[in-house]
Amino acid sequence: MRHIERLPEPDILHEKHDEWQRKYEEKLQQHPSARPDHSKYAHPAIAGTLQCMSHGKCFYCETRLSGAYKEIDHHIEVSIDPSKAYDWTNLYLACDNCNNKLNHYTIPVSEALDPCRNSDEEIQQALTFDGEMIGSMPNSQLGLKTIQKYKLDTALLDLRRSRHLRFLCETVDKIKDSMLENGRRTATDEEKNQIRAFMQADRPYSLMCQIYINRHYAKLLAD
Repeated sequence: MRHIERLPEPDILHEKHDEWQRKYEEKLQQHPSARPDHSKYAHPAIAGTLQCMSHGKCFYCETRLSGAYKEIDHHIEVSIDPSKAYDWTNLYLACDNCNNKLNHYTIPVSEALDPCRNSDEEIQQALTFDGEMIGSMPNSQLGLKTIQKYKLDTALLDLRRSRHLRFLCETVDKIKDSMLENGRRTATDEEKNQIRAFMQADRPYSLMCQIYINRHYAKLLAD
């Protein structure tokens, strides 16, 4: 998870919000369990803006969503607050794993990290990684409940993260081989940038990679 700055509300949502919300509330009067119209809150302009905000990644776990199943998630479930069905600040982008989050009655969103509210510093004070395995920082109930709510420790996410971590390690191994072949004791600036790129916010699992690189490759990046 990384902090995400919310972009301005898409024009289509600004123009249609009141109409869509009114129709949904009218529908609720006849069918109390009715869901808001997915084709509206997942309008291409809305989905596209959300993807820009997160660099095409799941807001919660940082899985790259290009070509993968993705869903527009109501951060606060409409069953809890129907008035937020088309609220721009309540629309998030989620992968198949994280969209299956625990409901409000089990863990409310107020007890978990919010990538649009919490800073990178606050996130890193709550979450850590051991390889691809996510964990909470010592004594961090916020980190623990975040992992539980969004199911960030599933086998599916472990597999996805391990594949990306393998790619990082293979990249570093090639750099080390090049250093050995050329009799160099230090990596070039270009090679260092190849490693640092894994930590950028637009890359998948950037927090995991940042922690792994700082733990295992800090000397390689030293000036």
